[in-house]
Amino acid sequence: MDNEYQNQFRVYLKYIYIKEIVMAFIGNIIWFFFGGWLLGTLYLLSAIILFPLLPFLMPMVSYAYWPFGRRPVSKKAVAAYKIENNMPADEDKFAKSSKLIKFLATTVWILTFGWILALAHLLSALANLGLCLFIVTIPLALPNALANFKLIPVAFAPFGVRLIPSSLADDIEKSMAKSRL
Repeated sequence: MDNEYQNQFRVYLKYIYIKEIVMAFIGNIIWFFFGGWLLGTLYLLSAIILFPLLPFLMPMVSYAYWPFGRRPVSKKAVAAYKIENNMPADEDKFAKSSKLIKFLATTVWILTFGWILALAHLLSALANLGLCLFIVTIPLALPNALANFKLIPVAFAPFGVRLIPSSLADDIEKSMAKSRL
């Protein structure tokens, strides 16, 4: 009898996981067609212009094109989570660079493209919230507005952030909350 409940629970968890993937895919398609392509292209152009930073900015470019299903989490939180769960640490070339290089890269990014992209996200979010005035567009506009608000901090400081699946981000946030207690 116990085995039957365990199997039903496993099937239920697989159903939830598949549902999350499908909903993220649908959200990404809607995002892409309602302006995500423009914001993603801005990220791509900025990464190409600042080509020495291109390897570090490419995850942010893909996140700007397809933001649903992933969340930005600080690299320190991910490292603490991996240590807590006895997982191997990742190689992060940007983290190994000197503090001066990190400071210069972040400063150049903010002064050249960071504020422009953050402003673009803010304007896009406000436009989507404006679309919420029409009751019919709320299911499309509200998630896009929230995704834009989520991308504003990433636009300012993309180097201290790691993009991970949303379910893992929830686990990391719970782990960080437990460690604070």
